[in-house]
Amino acid sequence: MSSSTAPAPAPTPTARPVRRHRRTTAILAIAVGAALLSAGGGTYAYWSTQTALTAGPVSAGDLNLSLGTGTWSLKGVLGSAQSVSNLTTVKIVPGDVLTLTQPLDVTLVGTTIAADLKAEVGSTFTSGALGSNLDVVLTVSSYGTATGTNTYRLTSANSGAATATLTITFKPGTTGRAGATQSVNLNDIAFTLTQASS
Repeated sequence: MSSSTAPAPAPTPTARPVRRHRRTTAILAIAVGAALLSAGGGTYAYWSTQTALTAGPVSAGDLNLSLGTGTWSLKGVLGSAQSVSNLTTVKIVPGDVLTLTQPLDVTLVGTTIAADLKAEVGSTFTSGALGSNLDVVLTVSSYGTATGTNTYRLTSANSGAATATLTITFKPGTTGRAGATQSVNLNDIAFTLTQASS
């Protein structure tokens, strides 16, 4: 029988590596969390306060324009002005003056408001031979200040009712048969009211 001793059993592995692995993971998690907090501003609370104004409300003004029922008249080179009840029956000739008396209702409400009242002629009005030989002139008697062609500057003092006069003159100097048998659409003339910016 052999007297040699059996080899000693191999030592049991300790739990240290596992503990070290868990410890390393925890340290990494803390580091990542700290980095995220610093990148996002953290969750620190800072002092703050607020106090509401005691000024009360402020209200908007208004701008509006409406037209009443206008009346037309026609004056030729010869004779006096005649009232016109149906424009579709009128045949104008050079030297004629069509006059519109137009009631307006202007709303201008605002501490600093100013606006421009205009008579604007559309491009289709002047595109033909007849329209290009018609002069359109707006006048507003004792109302606002004329600042340009067919333009009047108004303020809140002008808010309310007014009367505008629009004249359409077939140029007396029209030669040949320019504009003969043609027509223009008077609806291509519009009154506008626009807040002034300069």
